[in-house]
Amino acid sequence: MNSLFIVFHVILLASSVHLTNASYEYFKLALVWPTTFTRIHAPGRMMTNLPQHFTIHGLWPTNFSLPWPENCAQIEKKHHFDQTLMTATLQGVLNRDWPSLQPGKSNMEFWTDQWEKHGSCSAERFAQSKYFEEAVSITRKLDIDGELKKVGIIPHRTKTYSRIAIVNAIKKTNTRQFEPELLCFNDKGNVLLREIRMCFDADLDEIIPCPINKSAGVNLCKTKSNSIIIPV
Repeated sequence: MNSLFIVFHVILLASSVHLTNASYEYFKLALVWPTTFTRIHAPGRMMTNLPQHFTIHGLWPTNFSLPWPENCAQIEKKHHFDQTLMTATLQGVLNRDWPSLQPGKSNMEFWTDQWEKHGSCSAERFAQSKYFEEAVSITRKLDIDGELKKVGIIPHRTKTYSRIAIVNAIKKTNTRQFEPELLCFNDKGNVLLREIRMCFDADLDEIIPCPINKSAGVNLCKTKSNSIIIPV
């Protein structure tokens, strides 16, 4: 009996590994607010020349249920990051829209990490250059910074906004009015907007509702009061 259980467990594990590294069902686009990011990852450090717009944290192929795809380049060696594909034009665009905000990590190192861990899992649909180009394209089409500005939601050191006001502004970026995920960070009692996440179908053609993400639940902006800061 024990032998049969072990065999079954090994088969199930092998199947899960295969699924994790070979399939995905939709994409999640994560846009980060740079000032909040540095408050979390480089507290106490004076950071200069931070972008004052939402930048791309990642474009993550994922599934509606476990397992989630990850590190597919380790399985398919042909999908390892190829720096020669990062043309000067593409790098120029990514330097603005997808910069590394982590001290000590270059933009190229950040792009390598994101491709190796996430992008490579969608390589059968989107080759490396196309993956980065698509991330920038959909981010610019959303124009979340512009939609927030239209309703007077502007980054400020102390001014606060309600979650519903931010959500309603972002819903205007898509005709079906799907809500984004908002992630926040509690900084000594101040609720700072950390990330905005939107979901897309597997071909990046349409926005879809984001499934409930229990792993992000602890960081979701659950406040209903007028208390969220987008810090400068």
